[in-house]
Amino acid sequence: MHQILFYIGNWPIRSYGVMLSLGILAGLAVSCYVAKKQGRFVEEIMDLAFYAVVGGLIGARLWEVAFSWDYYSQNLWQIPAIWNGGISVQGSIFGGLVAVIWYCKKHKITVWPMLDTLAPGVLVGQAVGRVGCFLNGCCYGIPHEHLGVIYPPGTDAYYAFGAQPLFPAVLFEAGWDLVVLAILLMVYKRKPFDGFIALSYFVLYAIGRFTLEFWRGDSLRTFMNLKAAQVSSVATIIVALAIMFYLYNRDRQSESSDKLSMKN
Repeated sequence: MHQILFYIGNWPIRSYGVMLSLGILAGLAVSCYVAKKQGRFVEEIMDLAFYAVVGGLIGARLWEVAFSWDYYSQNLWQIPAIWNGGISVQGSIFGGLVAVIWYCKKHKITVWPMLDTLAPGVLVGQAVGRVGCFLNGCCYGIPHEHLGVIYPPGTDAYYAFGAQPLFPAVLFEAGWDLVVLAILLMVYKRKPFDGFIALSYFVLYAIGRFTLEFWRGDSLRTFMNLKAAQVSSVATIIVALAIMFYLYNRDRQSESSDKLSMKN
């Protein structure tokens, strides 16, 4: 793990910031590739990228603050300090989603096809960003004898558990992101309705996140001893499946109506 990759003068270049930037660029490149394969949304994606990134960063920080409000309510000046206390992947997804929906509504773009186009890029960005978390020594796992990694002094993981080997949960999450990416790309051309890819992303990512939280050592716990990320993952799965069911039925009803009109 290397929190600081190198220095420019006295200014440290941190691995997390570098990997976050690379993740954004890689995700944008993948989404543009998908858009080119479809023959639409290439220019729109380049245009909305700025808003999605800003929305994602704001959402990521606000999510982190909301679940640590006991601390931030007493230290309000720390809320904008994303370098102190971190950001949340789930919050970045929500914030980016809000920004994309706003952009689509403003420019009269159909939301679901756009979200389908963006989903593969989001997964790539998340995977690269999680490598940054690993290098930074944050988002660490619980002690694990066989699959554990010893984090160096100065990292959040070392501060919490010392020199104990810890399960590298974020690397497994990055791997799961790539598995989900492969699944979505395989079914992309056969998607039954617009929105299927994006909603499948939400469901599959949430399943992986819920599972891996059992091996996370830094997560906040809520009711029923579940972790905050597990509660939000369950809510995400339920909402995404409900929307998926609605869109599927809507499309089937539309097809039936079209067939009936042709007969008449």
